[in-house]
Amino acid sequence: MRIYLGELVKAFCKKTTVAIFIALTVLNGVLLWVNESQKNDTYTTALYKAAFSDLEGLTAWQAYEQVSLQLQKLQLTDRLSYGEDISETLKEYPEIDGEQLINDYKSKSYLKYTNDSFYEQQLLKDVLAEVESCAKYDEYLTGIDEAAAKMTAISLFADPDSFSFKNIVKTPEDFAHLKGSQLEIAPSKGVSMAADFLATDLIALLMIMTVVVTIVTREKELNQIVLSRTAFKGRKTLGAAKLFTCFAAALIAETILYAVNFTISYFTYGFGDLSRQIQSVYDFNGSNLKISVLEFFILFLIAKLAVYCVFAGFIYLVTVISNTAVKVYGILAVTIAAEAVMYYTIPSASYLCPFKYINILAYANTKDLFSSYLNLNLFGEPVNYIAVFVISAAVLLIGFSAISVLVFSKQRVLKSRSKKFSLEKINIFKGRTTNLFLQECYKIFIGGKALIILAVFAAVVGLTYEPEKEKFTSVDEIYYKQYMLKLEGEYTPQKQKMIDDEEEKFAEAQIKMLEELANTDGDGIFIMMKYQDILAPQYAFEQVKQHAEYLKTTENGEFVYDSGYKLLTGDKSAGNKDLTLGLTAMAMVICCLVYVYSIEYQTGANVLLKTSAKGRVDTFLRKFTIGLIIVTIIYVLTYAPYFYNVLNAYGTRGIDAPICSLEAFSDWDMSIKAYLILISVARYISLICAMLIIYFLSSRLKSVIGAFLAGTAVLVLPILLSLLGIKFFDYVLLNPILIGNL
Repeated sequence: MRIYLGELVKAFCKKTTVAIFIALTVLNGVLLWVNESQKNDTYTTALYKAAFSDLEGLTAWQAYEQVSLQLQKLQLTDRLSYGEDISETLKEYPEIDGEQLINDYKSKSYLKYTNDSFYEQQLLKDVLAEVESCAKYDEYLTGIDEAAAKMTAISLFADPDSFSFKNIVKTPEDFAHLKGSQLEIAPSKGVSMAADFLATDLIALLMIMTVVVTIVTREKELNQIVLSRTAFKGRKTLGAAKLFTCFAAALIAETILYAVNFTISYFTYGFGDLSRQIQSVYDFNGSNLKISVLEFFILFLIAKLAVYCVFAGFIYLVTVISNTAVKVYGILAVTIAAEAVMYYTIPSASYLCPFKYINILAYANTKDLFSSYLNLNLFGEPVNYIAVFVISAAVLLIGFSAISVLVFSKQRVLKSRSKKFSLEKINIFKGRTTNLFLQECYKIFIGGKALIILAVFAAVVGLTYEPEKEKFTSVDEIYYKQYMLKLEGEYTPQKQKMIDDEEEKFAEAQIKMLEELANTDGDGIFIMMKYQDILAPQYAFEQVKQHAEYLKTTENGEFVYDSGYKLLTGDKSAGNKDLTLGLTAMAMVICCLVYVYSIEYQTGANVLLKTSAKGRVDTFLRKFTIGLIIVTIIYVLTYAPYFYNVLNAYGTRGIDAPICSLEAFSDWDMSIKAYLILISVARYISLICAMLIIYFLSSRLKSVIGAFLAGTAVLVLPILLSLLGIKFFDYVLLNPILIGNL
């Protein structure tokens, strides 16, 4: 117990640890609030609460009828504003007082929550969706039975020995106990907000890592672990004490982070009656668990604690088996990347689904465990995911714990001089020189393993490189390309005439087709097929026509086939490619350069360098030069293959055209080529800035693993949060530069 208490004091009584926990807790609260505020720009959270407060005391069905009526009145009022006659429509709704509706429209008193009809309709539609899911829950359950009966009759699913058949048969049985449930209405968003914020798990991971590296990796860096292991009961007892300290970190992280989440969610939306059935929460309508909202919160926190303990056990195991911070960082990065690939690529019904759901990312989405009904395909049998989660989490937790303590107790801590291969064995890397630049090269490339890291990165890039082909997701994109290449160049009256002629051709074809359809006695399918080839390019033409209208507003805009250029300039068609490339580059910069200053302060060598002639400035310039070489290599390996692939696949026609030819850059005055050069230089400068940030952090923290964590928090975390869809982080730190669309 004394050893355990000592580890707790060591882990949680350091000023830096306390400061990191406080900063990350505040960050979590700010991110949660910002993320929720950005989710809907048509109405505020206060208006959402007000709409539900007006429904208080009503049954689900009464609330459904009331909100439906409000929405119908708004839609009729909109028609009045367009000058339409709604007298015939009012006959279909005897419950609506037409005279009162017209009076409300004239007095402009028909809006209750907002000052805009569109915004109010969006609010009422969202409220109606939540209320309807409660009012029609019995219909939803009946639909499950009917769907199962229909699907088992289809030959594709009719094999009694198949997973699909067994799963379909099992589903109605698992929902049968919910029939007759009376669901109460209440705001759903508060419950979902409290339990569904992935950024909280990333922050918790950083908190746990902070503690783990403090009590393991940091002690290895300072060689303190050699002394602690020689104490009475030093090995297994000490290993177990450190493990339970990691679990304590998991408990503390969950407690403070979810205390913030629950508090903010409660004051933002409220939770409603905690005793109501969980299916009354909109996101949980598909759950087969007959539990209350309060019981869900309890089960969720227990499951989340288990997940965090699994995280802690895994991180502890990695730090135990790794003798350097680079290995810790590398193993964690590769593991999380591999888990992400499996989670996002393996189909739910696949026989490989255990790799998708017994997975770090699946565990982090703990809310989905309770909100959705899911059976996994285990050897052809449907097994409920909750049972799989409980068993797998227990096995992983026990396995990680037992292995880490065993390895810790058996592991050698004194380095033996073995004859295994090492870069230091090669004469050229002996480092026997008085040249400061070569000494720094030796320290960074050999001591910091930057040479190996860069070699592995280059090998991965080479092995995974695949020439990209021009992609067309629909035939419309092919027609669009044909039009843009035909019109390529400056906008002229002649090209406008070509567009007008094309529009006239489509109009005439439409008229002729309608005339022939009106004169036929059949279904007209052959007539439609006759005009299909003529009208097929019409949708693509409309895009070209709109672009021509845009070009009229520019001074020197041109027709350019822009699909490839859009991929390189941050268009939505590129997805998150800019961010994933930036994430890769940042992770590599951290891995290669975090060693530069940290090791000197860690070993005390910085004192010698400061006392030598021109020690500070000269040393910094050489470190900067070496860092610049490394950053350049990383930059080229990261971005050059993608740029080459896109330009090779889509071509460089029109690359000298003004960038304002692309509608997203209407205010820019340069060529497309110049803009691509600009964003390339900007990204390169951003990596140099990242290098300087790492130098600063490592010189201040005086620890390799500490610099790793700080660099990850400052440079990698904002990119991850942006990838998760928190748009606020598109404009934080270096992210605006990494995203191509400046």
